[in-house]
Amino acid sequence: MSCNYGLSRNNNYGGTYIVGMKSPKYILATLLLAIFMLFFLIACSEREETGAEVIGGNEEHVGVNVATQEPIFDLQYEKYLIEPPYTYEANGETRTFRFKLMLEYIAKADKAFGEGLICYVDNYKNRNGLAPHHDGKNEDEYGVDRSASAPAYLYEDNLDSFRYIEDGNLLIVDEDKDGFAKARLVGDESGRYYYIPSRYVPTSDSLTALVKAIVIDKTNQNITAFEVEDGIWRIVSYSLATTGKEGQYHKATPTGFFYAIEKKEKFYYLKDGTDDFIEGYAPYAIRFTQGAYIHGVATDFNYHEDGGRTDPGIREFSSTIGTVPLSHKCVRNYTSHAKFLYDWYNHGNTVVIVIE
Repeated sequence: MSCNYGLSRNNNYGGTYIVGMKSPKYILATLLLAIFMLFFLIACSEREETGAEVIGGNEEHVGVNVATQEPIFDLQYEKYLIEPPYTYEANGETRTFRFKLMLEYIAKADKAFGEGLICYVDNYKNRNGLAPHHDGKNEDEYGVDRSASAPAYLYEDNLDSFRYIEDGNLLIVDEDKDGFAKARLVGDESGRYYYIPSRYVPTSDSLTALVKAIVIDKTNQNITAFEVEDGIWRIVSYSLATTGKEGQYHKATPTGFFYAIEKKEKFYYLKDGTDDFIEGYAPYAIRFTQGAYIHGVATDFNYHEDGGRTDPGIREFSSTIGTVPLSHKCVRNYTSHAKFLYDWYNHGNTVVIVIE
């Protein structure tokens, strides 16, 4: 049997046809379909390269590569890196960077940003008034302290039932009238509304955009910074960190969603048990709740008999970072990482998320 496909022959009507082929219309349709399939395959390939798994159901904010199931990196700080699979030993335990879980928490913040005005509780050093006692106590049923907190009333017409919400906590404000902000806590899936006196909720300093997020993992004692670009959350830095512990002069770093409120090149701290004796400073500090900062390795001043003091200078490294909670409430970093975050941070578009 011979194969004549592609040869021209005369037909009975004096014309020619292509042996084994269909009509010109069919050929054109087949060609167009092939071109479409080619573009589709190229698009799918590009999607796999740039990141694709949707985190938290928000298709506009993705952060995991489909092909590898790994987070997407765009590192701007590259010291002290932990190699894949991002696990390490510390204090006799195996620790890990839980990047995907961090992205899930960022997705919750993303969702909240789309639901209303994002503000925060402002009562640093009780500058907007010390909250009332809770059933005669300085602590509510959640263990939240009265100082540097706002009273969050459960009912609009009942000022007897309330809880405390700490300075820096992010709120979704639905309305602000009659001296109260009707708001929900970001990350609170119950959707519970609270009525907070307006003086504690600075609506003029709301989150204008959600572009950067710093996530602190208390369980693993590490920290990761994310930035969104073209709808994709990317890791720009990750490092070990040390959070706060409970003690006479110490407080555990609280979990939750916080506003990156302000930064200071040097955060001065007092000697334990004193009210005015400055023991030293922590460099490159970002405050996110009450007196809690993300900062570098602390430096104690050298005091002299004549009352003078000298500054021994900024330190980069501490062997305790990434081991166990040790700080008064802050989040300690290697100083170079704190400096990176200090320079990278922008007021009004950065949040801090603390997870366990």
